[in-house]
Amino acid sequence: MNENPLLADGLPRFGAIEPNHAVEAIETRLAEYRAVIKHIEALGDGVGYADVVEAETLADNALSRAWSTVGHLHAVNNTDDWRSAYQTCLERLTRFHTERGQNVALCGAYKTLSSRADLNKQPAAVQATIEHELRDFHLSGVDLPKGKRQRFAEISLRLSELGNRFGNQVIDATEAYSESFDQAEQLAGLPDSELEQLAGLARQAGKQGWLANLSYPAYRAIITYADDRQLRERFYVAYVTRASETGPQGGQFDNLPLVNEMLSLRHEQARLLGLDHHAAVRLVTRMADSVEQVEGFLRDLVRRARPTGQQQMVELEAFAADLGAPAPLEPWDIAYYAEKLREKTLGINQERLKPWFELERCFQGLFTVAGELFGLGFERDDSVETWHPDVRYFHVTDQHGRAVAGMYLDLYARARKSGGAWMDVCRSRMRIAETEQPPVAYLTCNFAPPAEGRPSLLTHDDLVTLFHEFGHCLHHLVTRVDLPNVGGISGVEWDAVELPSQLLEGWAWERVSLDRFARHVDTGEPLPDDLLEGLRADRRFQGAMALLRQAEFALTDLVLHSQPGADPIQVMREIHDQVAVVPMPDYNRYLMSFSHLFDGGYAAGYYSYLWAERLARDAFELFLDQGLFDRNAGERLAHEILEVGSSRPMAESWQAFRGREARLEPLLEAYGV
Repeated sequence: MNENPLLADGLPRFGAIEPNHAVEAIETRLAEYRAVIKHIEALGDGVGYADVVEAETLADNALSRAWSTVGHLHAVNNTDDWRSAYQTCLERLTRFHTERGQNVALCGAYKTLSSRADLNKQPAAVQATIEHELRDFHLSGVDLPKGKRQRFAEISLRLSELGNRFGNQVIDATEAYSESFDQAEQLAGLPDSELEQLAGLARQAGKQGWLANLSYPAYRAIITYADDRQLRERFYVAYVTRASETGPQGGQFDNLPLVNEMLSLRHEQARLLGLDHHAAVRLVTRMADSVEQVEGFLRDLVRRARPTGQQQMVELEAFAADLGAPAPLEPWDIAYYAEKLREKTLGINQERLKPWFELERCFQGLFTVAGELFGLGFERDDSVETWHPDVRYFHVTDQHGRAVAGMYLDLYARARKSGGAWMDVCRSRMRIAETEQPPVAYLTCNFAPPAEGRPSLLTHDDLVTLFHEFGHCLHHLVTRVDLPNVGGISGVEWDAVELPSQLLEGWAWERVSLDRFARHVDTGEPLPDDLLEGLRADRRFQGAMALLRQAEFALTDLVLHSQPGADPIQVMREIHDQVAVVPMPDYNRYLMSFSHLFDGGYAAGYYSYLWAERLARDAFELFLDQGLFDRNAGERLAHEILEVGSSRPMAESWQAFRGREARLEPLLEAYGV
């Protein structure tokens, strides 16, 4: 047992970790944690803060260290062996956390601490931990009669299993569909860099020529640039029907039964807790107060944006008609003609901008921002074990040069790697008695890897994604809270956790920031004024349409989780017809691959992106006023928001940072509304 690398101290020993280590390690940590709980139960009413908060924190941290490594390897190397190991561990963890959440004696220990006269003299992190634990015990069904508690536990286990299966089927459907091309003429319209990306996919598959699957970079290349309209249509149909009962893979990886069951079970759990629906459960831990408040916020955005969005769609159709496009435009035409309209009206396109966004310079640009605003430094260390040769590790240093944190960077798309981009926790900051642990983050993206003899070049959209995820990393890395459950991103209200990430996106658009890293890959010249102006205009290009799309997703999610028994496909269709200005065919099943809602923690919370973006846009106004690299503003952001985690409510942190309610106007202006 002592040889299991998942139980070793320090950073994960990725070179030694195998799927067969996972279950053994998790069971060991769970047994240790259960022993801690039994000890707390035996103490009765005589418990103290160290007996409960510190003891559980240490046990939970040991478990989290092993589980975060297992979860990460499952995400970046989704092989059959890792799937099996992950699923087995997930079942055991779900059982444990449900069992713990319904432990009446353990809940009683926290109640005892909450009633102590000296509670208000404890550190804010201790007070917040106790408050959060009591809230979460209630939401786990601890107050229910035994029979209902058991049913609640059964549902939790089943939901965990269904969510994992949903995500696996999305990955399978994404990789199962592909088309090969042996002549470049078949891909007419694609820029050289996109062709090289598809050539790389072909090489990975052991084929000649080019290959495109439904991974987003490949799909985007086809749907945006391919002159062959039938090719665009085939890929559109395959993409929007992934993991559903329709389309070219119809029924093969069908997630519809899983979605129906998950929605039903989520609502059943809510009723067991005495609430009307799942959305009401989730809002207990959010900044927003009610479904009505969230829906009002979203409907107001739709009301403001829809007239502009309709006009943008009319302009696009008129432009496309002049180029001989059929009317009305079909969904597989929109990105193609939008890219041509963008280039004509703004004089730019994503491809033309790529030479200024060489990946190595771009993430050095991230480090520059973090250095000037917060005094952080980043020192690469190739001696640290990683899970793939492309992955890098950096020590994060403070303004005095002391190593205070760490970060892994995994930037390129690979087979069996989950799509999208995300930040995740490797290690959390913890300081308890003699134990001290610095925070470590994973930053994972799926950018196109370097071409033969050429570095990796990003689109500006990629650059924004990189800054976004780095914002999450900073939230985790600069925390000054010593208890992991309320430090960094942990415990932060879901509709506020995107604030730092969306705020940091602002540095990807401004001259004073871009000049520090946006240099032509061949000449080293800064981004020309005309391209910068075009880029900033591009931020609002069809902005209302983009805002409506986000509002459509958020409202669909909200209705699904606040109206028990609603048919998901019908809800998806009805919200689209109320909100969207772009067409959506009857066979569209985007919901069946919407992992945010069914395998990503955003159920009844997708509105959080827009809710937090309102905060982020307003916060960025402060930096525009005081200076993008003003150290005082950076320190204020760090001190009032990033460092405090969830040791106090975000509403209080926001007031301390901005001194007033967030304004909506900066958000609307950013979208050109």
